[in-house]
Amino acid sequence: MKRTTTRIALAVTAATVALTGVAGAAPRAATASSDFAPRLKFPMQITTPVGTIHLTKAPKRIVSLSPAATEMLYAIGAGAQVVAVDKDSNFPRKGLPKVRLDAFNPSVETLVALHPSLVVLSYNPNNLASQLASAGIPVMEQDASQSLHDTYQELTWLGDATGHYPSSLAVAVRVKADIARDVARVPAHHAALSVYFELDPTLYSVTSQTFVGQLLKALGVTNIADAVSSPLDYGYPQLTAEYVIKANPKVIFLADTVCCKQSYATVAKRPGFSIVAAVRHHHVIGLNDDVASRWGPRVAVLMDELTAAVLHVYGK
Repeated sequence: MKRTTTRIALAVTAATVALTGVAGAAPRAATASSDFAPRLKFPMQITTPVGTIHLTKAPKRIVSLSPAATEMLYAIGAGAQVVAVDKDSNFPRKGLPKVRLDAFNPSVETLVALHPSLVVLSYNPNNLASQLASAGIPVMEQDASQSLHDTYQELTWLGDATGHYPSSLAVAVRVKADIARDVARVPAHHAALSVYFELDPTLYSVTSQTFVGQLLKALGVTNIADAVSSPLDYGYPQLTAEYVIKANPKVIFLADTVCCKQSYATVAKRPGFSIVAAVRHHHVIGLNDDVASRWGPRVAVLMDELTAAVLHVYGK
């Protein structure tokens, strides 16, 4: 048993160094400032930017009210502990519990009746977290990631909280390595490659300050939304058709293919868009809305798709 524990500890330390580049002793409590700090036994407390969660033992009944958290929980091996998820959780395709809840208007009574030992959420309607805490139910609130680093931290915080820290760290390391590999595949100097990332047909987009925008920035392309963003749009400006046409992006990414049925054909039919370079050269790339809007482990899949499109334009 001692030898097994030692092997796990060494593996965790090595993986932590791979993510942070810093070797050192693993502290007992993970905080927002201690990147990926492991915690290998209970009881524990985890302090995130949203708050502190106290756990006496690994939770056997987890409720996830966040599609991204659901994906993370199953990716790190905690799926068997999940007893209910929100209505929008749809990945993995198999194995999700039948009990579904409305994350935007949840019933506290229904949640309490499920006897959860941990509730994970990314939206806190009607101060749900405090209501559950008053009922003695631990809550981990995970806001939408603003960076890849946030995703890695949320993965490992969930790993800590569920008793799956080593596997959560392995997932984070793999995602980081996949993204680094994609970035390394792209030519170093290509800022002239302009891109437009569409969230919906009303032309809301993302800047380089957002989670998805940072992926594009890592590929070295020019995001046309950056030039017209303001602090008031929080990185999600609504562009005009005139602006997009004038900016003449060479690549258009559509993150509204499922919800809004957008495609190359629908974009090409928009007034004036037929002259846009991305349309003329058929560089309009349809993305899966769910993958493009979640900050879980499938961010590596999104990065693969973004990278493939950029390389295609370069004929690589």
